[in-house]
This record gives sequence, structure tokens and C-alpha cells, in this order.
Amino acid sequence: MLPEPARRCCAVILPICTLSLTACASNPQMPPADLPALPPPPSLSTPLPSVSYLTIAGVRMESWQRKLQGTQ
Repeated sequence: MLPEPARRCCAVILPICTLSLTACASNPQMPPADLPALPPPPSLSTPLPSVSYLTIAGVRMESWQRKLQGTQ
């Protein structure tokens, strides 16, 4: 059994938490009516890169790892 001051504290905190959760749940935020338009798709005449971005990122990460391991 909890001591009397702890029981009073719980009796005060529990309703406050319940009311705050109820207040948050009853006020859904509405999305703005004027959402920005999507950008146009890329042009079909835009040339593709010769090396994929994933390959370039992998090479850069490996070089960064080598540099970091060299400093330790």
C-alpha cells in the first residue's frame, strides 16, 4: 500500500493525464487547403549518368571509412 502523500499525488496526476490525452485526441489537425503542386517529371531527353548514384555513394563511403580508420 502506498503512503498517503503518494496516493494523493497519484490521485491528482492521473486525472490530469487523462484530461490532457482526451484534449489532444479531440482536436485533429486539418491539412492546409492550398498544398504545393508537384514538380514536373524529368525530361525524357535528360541523359542518364554513366555511373549510378548508388555506386558513387558506395565508393565515397568506402573512402571515408578508410580515412576514418587511418586516423584512429
